[in-house]
Formats: sequence, structure tokens, C-alpha cells
Amino acid sequence: MQRRTALTTALTSTLTATLAATLPGVARALYDPRPHPLLAAAVGAWAGTLTYLDWSRPDTRVTLPCQLSVSLAAPQELALFFEFDDGPGKRVYSYERMAFDFAAQALVWSTGIAKPGTSQHRITRAEAGGEGSQIAFERAVDDRIDRHVLAVVPKTLAWSKTEHAASGTATLRNAYALQRVGS
Repeated sequence: MQRRTALTTALTSTLTATLAATLPGVARALYDPRPHPLLAAAVGAWAGTLTYLDWSRPDTRVTLPCQLSVSLAAPQELALFFEFDDGPGKRVYSYERMAFDFAAQALVWSTGIAKPGTSQHRITRAEAGGEGSQIAFERAVDDRIDRHVLAVVPKTLAWSKTEHAASGTATLRNAYALQRVGS
């Protein structure tokens, strides 16, 4: 019985110290800013398809089942987790972060863990209304402009990337068509 009391006392002491160490941080967190409304609309679980132009066969479109989990990493930053079914026994995962600075019309997009990358984009449109929200952003890559449009309405998320060549030709590179899961 004495051993159990000593163990209980040690456990209580450790738990109390842990709570005391974490509670001040929780109290400070209460004063963080609200999530940006354009980004808050995207938070949640989504399922649907990704359709993309195959790099190895440029005239071929491929459509894969896709799941997307979106959370807020900060008031103006999204954390994205994609999961794709790329054929029998082949699951593809992608971890990404998008830090938006709406005042400066800038976006920093960090992709991947195995092969991390970061790209800078210019926000060209950011609108929220009764029907949903839409953010458009782009970046120059070699001799083209990559344009993205992310649109969220309560139960659907659509995201497309179009490549615009210097010649004026526009090519839809990929498009997500997703439905909110669990609502």
C-alpha cells in the first residue's frame, strides 16, 4: 500500500508540474487573432478527385480519387494533407503549407517532406461573400505564368492550376473537385 501511495504521489506531482507548465501557454493563446475568413472556409475534410495532365504523356488526362485535410497552422496559414489513390497498392501522400499575406498580396507555398520546396506567389484576387470564398494566385515560371484558383463554398472545394505560355496558350494542368466530408 505504501508503494502505491508513493507512486500516486509521484504521478500527481508530475501531472501537476506538467499542467502548471502548459497552462500559461494556453492562457496566452487565448489572445491570438481570429482565423482569416477566406482560409477558415477551407478547414475540414474533403474527398473527390484530382484530374491532371500527365507529364509523361502530355495529351493524356488522369483522374485519381483524392482526399484532402485542411487545418489552420496560423490565422493566415493553411496546412494541407493530400492522399491520392494512384493504382492498386499505391498510395501517394503530400504535406503542404500555404502562408498568405493578404495585405502584401503574397503567398509562400511550402511543399513536400521527402523533396521539400518553397515557391512565392502573388495573390491576384481574394473575395469572400455569401456564396463562398475565392482566392486566385500566380507565379512566373520560366516562360509561363502558373495561375491557381481556389474556390470554397460550404460543401465544395474546387482548385485549378492553369499554365499560361508566353504565346498566349493556356493549358489546364490540374483540377481538384472535392466535397466536404461529414457535414
